[in-house]
Amino acid sequence: MILDDLCDKLSSGSIGLTSGTNLFADEWPDAPDTAAVVAEAGGYAPVHAMSASPGQAVAERPRVQVLTRAPKYRSARQLMHNIVQTLDGLNNTTINGTRYLQIVAVSSPTTMGVDASGLKRCVCNLDVIKALHTSTST
Repeated sequence: MILDDLCDKLSSGSIGLTSGTNLFADEWPDAPDTAAVVAEAGGYAPVHAMSASPGQAVAERPRVQVLTRAPKYRSARQLMHNIVQTLDGLNNTTINGTRYLQIVAVSSPTTMGVDASGLKRCVCNLDVIKALHTSTST
């Protein structure tokens, strides 16, 4: 699934993120204070080959939203910068058996203010083009 794949990609880098410890798929646990989450955020219609029958898409175009939080804005922003540097512009890469044709940031990272605990938050959306996944969830 896309969230697991991207969490695995981020965990395998040297940016200090580990899935299930300070990097999460679609959930915000109460701890730790400095953490990131990758969530599904809509996307675009699938890509169909010429003369393809209904239900025969060749690629999916989901969007993901990455959020970071930390006690200090600079820490949340630096973590987001590291994540975007890892994912933005990724082309023709296979992660966990799924081929990712392209991942691009929709915009520059931005602040989201503070959460209920006073932690600073940043966000960035990324568009993804990936080979069609055969299950019901991307």
